[in-house]
Amino acid sequence: MSILSFEFLLLAAGTLIIYYVLPIGVRWLALLGGSAFFVIMAGWQSIIHLTGIAAVTWLGGLLLERLEKKKMWLCAFLALELGAMLWVKYDAASVTVLGLSYVTFQSAGFLIDVYRGKVKAQKNPLKIWLFTGYFLQLAQGPISSWKELGDQLLTGHCLEPVSFVSGFSLMLWGYFKKMVLADRLAAATEILVGDISDFPGWILILCVILYIIRLYGDFSGGMDVVRGISRMLGIELPLNFLRPFFSLSVAEYWRRWHITLGGWFRSYLMYPLTASRAGLKLGKFASRFLGKKTGRVLPTALATFLVFLLIGIWHSFSWNAVIYGAYFGLLMAISILLDPLWRKQNRRWKLNEKKWISPLRMVRTWILIIPAQFFAFTESTSKSLGVLKQCFVNWDFSNAFGQLTGIMPEWEWMIAWLAFLAVLLVDLFCEIGFDPCKKLAKARIWVRWPVLLALLLTILVFGIYGPSGDSSAFLYTQF
Repeated sequence: MSILSFEFLLLAAGTLIIYYVLPIGVRWLALLGGSAFFVIMAGWQSIIHLTGIAAVTWLGGLLLERLEKKKMWLCAFLALELGAMLWVKYDAASVTVLGLSYVTFQSAGFLIDVYRGKVKAQKNPLKIWLFTGYFLQLAQGPISSWKELGDQLLTGHCLEPVSFVSGFSLMLWGYFKKMVLADRLAAATEILVGDISDFPGWILILCVILYIIRLYGDFSGGMDVVRGISRMLGIELPLNFLRPFFSLSVAEYWRRWHITLGGWFRSYLMYPLTASRAGLKLGKFASRFLGKKTGRVLPTALATFLVFLLIGIWHSFSWNAVIYGAYFGLLMAISILLDPLWRKQNRRWKLNEKKWISPLRMVRTWILIIPAQFFAFTESTSKSLGVLKQCFVNWDFSNAFGQLTGIMPEWEWMIAWLAFLAVLLVDLFCEIGFDPCKKLAKARIWVRWPVLLALLLTILVFGIYGPSGDSSAFLYTQF
């Protein structure tokens, strides 16, 4: 069941009604029922996997509070959960499991937090099942910790009109980004995986840039839908995107893109590696030969490289994914090692005080980000290099209009660019601290509802729909 399908909307509406009808102390049961129905509709594989992971998480949390040799038991439980994810993801190609990676990472994070004493184990297995299988984040996240989500799920919330309307606005905005912008760009970006020999290089580069825009609209649009419906329930899911188009460095880009995945790897892998006995020894050893400043950050640089390599492999078990992760890992590691030098130059030349430096940094960031995308949308390294090579061939603009309209009709290009400008404008407002959804929720009724109805009408008229009436599948579901 797609989260943008009509059936899902009925499920969300039914859950909302039942949630606010039930007594406040047991409203979490409405979420449990809605989540159970959502998983059942996904098939028996998802039911078995999710229930199995929830059982391991529930039992593991209880045992970690009572048993000795906690580290050994933690490793055993994590091996069960991560091993199941790897088996389904890479060996059992015919098995489709809903929310595979998100369920696994969230459950593993809970066990690690119990081991560290940050949260308490839960005696009620149904509460763990709800935390693991909350239906509004199963499809594509975000990955939440128990402190971020668990207590919110189990605490009944009163109906707050402002939050409800703000959530409804955010949900509609997610539909807009996904159905009006991202799905419309599919026609342009899909030429990259076909025969590209007849396309000039400038069109291929344009399509690569459009692929980034499509991926952002697709993924962040889905996030806005689930965060919006959750907000209508009084539950605030963590941000997964923070306007990455305005990033001034690659490091900032990854702090703004898929925030919860990066946060999970930092909290549960990178920081433990750098603070481990081996990491501290490496830092001391490197300080003798490379100097104190470089030696101190070398373990962090190496751990960062490893994290991005694993993130790449998480996306897909292929050489393209390895290159993608290693590329960003290398950029991040170099950035960490050279950070003292950058800081020194910034102080010397007072670069942070110059207004023209930020646009240059933004351009530099995207020049570094774009090459990696050639390994993101293709399945083989040879195809990626072939597209990259073709980008430097035939820069003839004599028939530019005809070539563009051959990919998409003129009016489709116009809608796509207007939609992108609207997304960019809203992101710009949010960047300066103006949240349109929350402001709209507090606006006068004769301002609020005409705007929301206009947005709804825009989605209905200009949204892209699949043959069954559902919007196109999300790009990130393949990961």
